[in-house]
Amino acid sequence: MKKAWLLILISLIVITGVSFTSCQPAEEETKTIGFAVSTLANPFFVTMKEGGEEKAAELGIEMITLDAQDSSEKQSSQIEDLIASNVDVIIVNPTDSDAVVASVKEANNAGIPVITVTRPSNGGEVVQHLDIDNSFAGRLVAEEMVKVLGEKGKVAILEGIAGAPSAEARQSGFMEVIKNYPDIEVVSSLTANYSREEGASVMEDVLQGNPELDAVYAHNDEMALGAVRAVIAADRLDEIKIFGIDAVDDAIEAIKAGEMVATVKQQPALQMATAVESAFAIMNGEEVEELVIIPLVLVNKDNI
Repeated sequence: MKKAWLLILISLIVITGVSFTSCQPAEEETKTIGFAVSTLANPFFVTMKEGGEEKAAELGIEMITLDAQDSSEKQSSQIEDLIASNVDVIIVNPTDSDAVVASVKEANNAGIPVITVTRPSNGGEVVQHLDIDNSFAGRLVAEEMVKVLGEKGKVAILEGIAGAPSAEARQSGFMEVIKNYPDIEVVSSLTANYSREEGASVMEDVLQGNPELDAVYAHNDEMALGAVRAVIAADRLDEIKIFGIDAVDDAIEAIKAGEMVATVKQQPALQMATAVESAFAIMNGEEVEELVIIPLVLVNKDNI
């Protein structure tokens, strides 16, 4: 009788698929990176986002991108959302290096590692910062401008966001070179907040105040392209040489068209791809370098 019951029990197991072995482990959840970016109105950061997404897909991880639209308050709220979503790593391109500190500390308290790109956080614990040598970028532009101008001329500068480390370094690097050439005079140096629209508006005022002008140095290509617009409208493109930094697509086309002289390629896609690789390493318990500097190259009509 016992043997008969045993055969019935085995039959039921086969029919129903019941198993008395330990349950199969659930599929491992997809790891997630949160990317808090200052603005996607700037093509530079769009390229950065795309580079990060491509690398994340390659590594089999998810990347959530939130656009702060250049608002520190909005970025703070978005980082809070990423923390609440319990992402594995947060990559931040701060709108402001001081304003982001509180958010970085919140992430620290939540045990979420933070990586910063292009702009640092002036406080909190950041496991890695990726950037370029902004001072070197300014020097590259200055050296090219000196050569193009034949070591003499009047120059206007369009500065980035006031107080931003990148703007300060791009200014200081440029001026380190220019100070060695007494026949090059900086006649105007005004903030245009890394914006194409502000670059055009500020450049209009510069042109009105400077009937003689030989060159413009913009801390980024967006402002340089704004300057191109204003200079063309004033019919002064033949006399004014325009330089920028970033090598965004529009700037490359402007160089090809003879509207800009040079820019500096800082490889935003590579920068973000590297940040995503670092985030992946952190998720796997690996240590990463605290500072990563992305290489630069001057781009002009000769090597475009």
